[in-house]
Amino acid sequence: MNFQAYDALKKSTQQQMSNNDQATTEFIQLLTESQRSLFYYIHSLIPNRMDADEVLQETNLVLWREYERFEPGTNFRAWACTVALNQVRAFTSKRRAKRPHFDTETVMLISERQEKRSAYLQRRLDALEGCVQKLPERKRLFVEQRYRQGVPVENIAEEMGSSVDAVYKMLSRIREALHACVDRTLSLEGTRSNDPA
Repeated sequence: MNFQAYDALKKSTQQQMSNNDQATTEFIQLLTESQRSLFYYIHSLIPNRMDADEVLQETNLVLWREYERFEPGTNFRAWACTVALNQVRAFTSKRRAKRPHFDTETVMLISERQEKRSAYLQRRLDALEGCVQKLPERKRLFVEQRYRQGVPVENIAEEMGSSVDAVYKMLSRIREALHACVDRTLSLEGTRSNDPA
């Protein structure tokens, strides 16, 4: 046996496995990050929360089975929403005999509207993240504690050595500043007026 060819084949196989592991990890991260927006998208098309949960699970199964079809670098959310829409259609077809749901045309109209709204909200979230990063470190820490970690205002006040009212006022001012920053950012991008609400 040619050991050089064997070593080359072994390295090639290891590289391919490493690439597959990396692609799988990236896919899992994208899938995990999209769960909330996917659920809201599905729930906008299927009013019942339990039904929307069921469709989300089916969507996740299809996404996982089909993940090799996803091209890294393309819009994962758009692809996932297309899969979700197909799962909504399948679900409503199965349930049509049991209870009335929206017809296909109505589902399509709602879907298009929701996609536009979701894209707008994603731009707002991206702008908000940028605005939070621009905050002074101390204010950024308060935002992190209160809104990402869910630390009660009372605990923040105690940690700061301030009153609860003072912390509420400070958080209110930070929220106002963030809201203005987001509006400014979107205005500069030319998307503020494109709110599909």
